[in-house]
Amino acid sequence: MHAAFLLGAVIVLGLIVADWVAFSRKTPTAVRYGVAVERHQETLSVQHHSFDPDGILKLPRGWARLFPEQRAILLEPDLRQFGVTFRTAWPLNGFVHYTGFDEPGPVTLTKRMPWSSVVLTALWFLTVAGGTLAYVASYAVAGGMSSAGGAFLAVALSGLGLLVCLFGLLVVVMAYRLENKRLMAVYEEFRIALGEVSAAEGVREGPAFGSQEIGTVGQ
Repeated sequence: MHAAFLLGAVIVLGLIVADWVAFSRKTPTAVRYGVAVERHQETLSVQHHSFDPDGILKLPRGWARLFPEQRAILLEPDLRQFGVTFRTAWPLNGFVHYTGFDEPGPVTLTKRMPWSSVVLTALWFLTVAGGTLAYVASYAVAGGMSSAGGAFLAVALSGLGLLVCLFGLLVVVMAYRLENKRLMAVYEEFRIALGEVSAAEGVREGPAFGSQEIGTVGQ
């Protein structure tokens, strides 16, 4: 039993590490890797001459890496420029998908997250919420709520489970906001580098974890 548990833990850990390694690659295969959690569109003119011969555009707080065959640009924040130098458990990759060079056209910024981050987060919330509901239900079936004290205990346990879920949600939201803030800062610098920023113009952002107007999560 212990050997099977240890083997399962090693396999899961290996899958998580492999997922993060694949997610962190700076190669064309990374363009479609991960879960798409947010998209927004606007019109930009992507200038080919803005990139050096290696396909790199240096920005004040990061880089833009060109993948011409995939018609995509990877935005890479330089974490040292943002004070907080670590990545959270919910990192984001930002890819600018364009239709052509040197003339205005629609571009889509797609934000992707590792599969393991999304799956493990969903499993954690399902475990906490489902475990709390299952325990309260079994407690009620066993007659534990037949007295005032038992009913109070069931309510207290339900409240505790709810607080744990809310705390987890708060951590995820704060981590996402941190990652998104760094990515959007580099995206804004990318727009400035292309000479497309106007004081009256803003980016039309979609809601986190999918947008019905732009696309579907995971596509």
